[in-house]
Amino acid sequence: MKALLLGVEVVSPSTGDDDRTTKRDYYRRAAVPEYWIVDLDERSLERWRPGDDRPEVVRGTLTWRPEGTRTPLTLDLRAFFGRVLRE
Repeated sequence: MKALLLGVEVVSPSTGDDDRTTKRDYYRRAAVPEYWIVDLDERSLERWRPGDDRPEVVRGTLTWRPEGTRTPLTLDLRAFFGRVLRE
């Protein structure tokens, strides 16, 4: 059986409220293990997991290891935002 492991949204001024409420609630109801909201202005990532009342806000290094995987995905968010925003 296939299931979504991760949902990712990039916030824009017109979608921020929807990303943080409607879409987050959708992913929660669908039991998606993680939902990330990427905020370019804040240079941060909000990491939501089922049952969270508040996100984990990550600005440094993010490590994601879905159940059943051997090797985690590690992202240096400072370097990522620097490349994306050409800083």
